[in-house]
Amino acid sequence: MKILVVAEAFPWPSTGGGLMRLATFVEAFSHLGETDLFTLHATSRSDTVAPRTAPLKRLVTARYPSAPSSLRWRTAWLAQRGLPLEVVMRRSDSTPRLAFETWASDRYDVVWFSTAATYAWMGRPRMGPTIIDLMDLEDVKARQRAELLRAQRPGSGPRTSIRLTAAAVQAHKNAGDWRSFQRSVASEVERVVLCSDVDVRRSGISNAIAIPNTYPRPARSSGHVEVGDPPVVLLQGSLRYAPNIDAADWLIGQIAPRLWEDVPSARIRLVGKPTRAVEAHHRPPSVTVVGGVPDMEPELERADIAVVPLRIGSGTRLKILESFAHRVPVVSTSLGAAGLEVRDGVHLLLADTVDDFAAACRRLLQDLDLRMRLVDAAEELYLQRYESSATEGRLERLFDDVAGESMPR
Repeated sequence: MKILVVAEAFPWPSTGGGLMRLATFVEAFSHLGETDLFTLHATSRSDTVAPRTAPLKRLVTARYPSAPSSLRWRTAWLAQRGLPLEVVMRRSDSTPRLAFETWASDRYDVVWFSTAATYAWMGRPRMGPTIIDLMDLEDVKARQRAELLRAQRPGSGPRTSIRLTAAAVQAHKNAGDWRSFQRSVASEVERVVLCSDVDVRRSGISNAIAIPNTYPRPARSSGHVEVGDPPVVLLQGSLRYAPNIDAADWLIGQIAPRLWEDVPSARIRLVGKPTRAVEAHHRPPSVTVVGGVPDMEPELERADIAVVPLRIGSGTRLKILESFAHRVPVVSTSLGAAGLEVRDGVHLLLADTVDDFAAACRRLLQDLDLRMRLVDAAEELYLQRYESSATEGRLERLFDDVAGESMPR
């Protein structure tokens, strides 16, 4: 089987959930057939070498498409319907598409795009039966962001209220554009892939299927039963990604003060490449903005609980599966754990208000029996459903279904 993968980012090192998913898939593809990988990368990247676990036939990288001035792409986006802001922002740069067309072969048994935006930037090519990994429903995230922005307006000053209103209107329009765009690209390809059955149902896309996120089994568990002194609360993820930025702001601004009332010694660690706004939370020893790290295991070893205070999101959280695999107790919002087959009080604790989230953190820092019960059940669930060895079989069945199918018209 001849496979082409077109990726929006170089998968290695896999320092975030999206890259972990992409790396798992590319490694599985390379075992299913001769795999070519065309990947975009930031101009600062030079270490684009695939690991031995992914024996690729060909690999080439191209510079990530650049964006013109903000005024230019915002004007272009406002003047049309059905193309999301994030796609319009970079579609005027044809350099990556021309590099792709020069490099790629004419025909493949299966073509896989890691995002819908990449499919659009490459000119929506027809090179064989095609699958797009939507991964998340971007329309859902944009709509959630609009709702949060509207909720912040009451009590704000006139200038802030105007700014929040404008941002909410933009997010609402972008939600509609993402929904139209997702359906448009789905109509042109054999399958689109999402992380969970929940997202498949709410996508409204007839050829959507779920391939869950998975996590490779660690050589050893990093978790521990006894709580450290001082206790450590871990929030990890790309802190340049809007949903994670909002989660960090909510954690530090509202949840942490309630937790510190009962556990004043608690230390919070924010791990992931941050924006300047996130860096402003750095107030050691209470809050440490660690930044990006090459390996999460030392942070997981240090953590007494992992928290996922997401209020914007679709798909499923690899950071939860990572904590399950390492036997680190988890507190999450319902939205943060959506799409995973988890039960509150069995595999983790769920909490959706400031008071409930702080109380759940306090319970897991004080109740050793509860910690043990949760990590035992979470590890069992991970091994049954979310360990990476299951991915190759799922992809092989999908490829058998789509290989040889004609493109929909």
